[in-house]
Parts: sequence; structure tokens; C-alpha cells
Amino acid sequence: MTRYGKPCPPSLCRQTASLVMMGALSLGVTTTAAHAEIQHLALTPANTTVLLHATSVIGAMDGQFGKVSGTLDYDLSRQTCHVELNMDATTVHMDTILERKAAKSGGMLGTDRWPTARYVGDCRPHIVNGGVASRMVGQLTLRGQTHPMTFDTRMDFTGNTLSVLDSTATFDGRKWGMSTMLHTVRQPMRTETRITLPAPRN
Repeated sequence: MTRYGKPCPPSLCRQTASLVMMGALSLGVTTTAAHAEIQHLALTPANTTVLLHATSVIGAMDGQFGKVSGTLDYDLSRQTCHVELNMDATTVHMDTILERKAAKSGGMLGTDRWPTARYVGDCRPHIVNGGVASRMVGQLTLRGQTHPMTFDTRMDFTGNTLSVLDSTATFDGRKWGMSTMLHTVRQPMRTETRITLPAPRN
């Protein structure tokens, strides 16, 4: 080994080599630790539930999307996340056949023409009454139209690992071209999304 283009004493060479090796190992550990703090999850019906609630003149209408897909990326160190969620509107299930037909109709979800709904958003921590809360800010595509939608989000942890991400939002479906069905369906409506992450490995 040389130092500044000249041979270095053996003892100094050994010290230099040791420092270089320690630096490389430290960098590797730091990179691995930072990488481990980012969780990636493929969203499926097994871990993701998307509910839709509306109120009509005959009572509550509660539905759930049968097929969902997408991804969740969560950064533990920054308490932020990115969600891309696709919902198959043709699989929405309601309590009765009449409600299901109404939900899929051209005046509501319009599943014949727009079979897929999509939400893309990012979790952003903010301060509420001196405490840290989280909001999911993004865009909802429904009936072929895309508009902003913000969810209030609750994060549950197991140790330092995110275990549940619950998000709730109210929205006026008329903004996306939905009908009130001759004022039989009241606005706003409410949607809830629960994402359950796998338990941390010991």
C-alpha cells in the first residue's frame, strides 16, 4: 500500500486498512437499517377493506368493495406513507339486491361504464391539539373523474412496526357526477379503508 504515492510504513498501512474496512462496514449497516425502516405491502382483499356508507330516505346503505389491489409504502423514520389503491366497482356488495343495483347504476358508481375506482395518496403527519396526527392527501378517480380527497388517518403500532392503517373521509359524490337519485340518497357519503400489515418477525 502507498500513501500519497509513496510506500507507507507497515503499521500505518494496517491502521489505514482497518479504518477503511470499519468505514465500509458502518456504511453497510447504516444503509441496511435505513432500508429496513421502509415497509412495502401489496394490497389485497386479505389485508385491505374498503367500505362505502351512504344514507337514503329508507335508511343506511353500507357497501364493501369485494376486489381491491395496490401497494402501500411506509417510511417508519419519517412517519409517511404512499398508497396506490384500485377498487373493482363491479364487486361492490350491499345488504340487499335493490341497494346493490342502485349502487352500481349509472346514477351512482356507473360500473358498466367505469368499472374501476382508484385512489393515490400520501400520509402526512401534522399537529392537532399538541399531538401528532396523520392525514392522507391524494386524488380519487371515480366515474372517470379525478378530484382531491383527504382522509383522516389513524396508525396503530406493534412496537415500532406499523400494524394497522385506518383512514376515513366524507365526500360529496355530486363532485364526481353521482346523482342523489331524486334526493333519495343524501350527501355527503363516507368511505373507510383499513389496511392490516403483517406482524413483525421476532
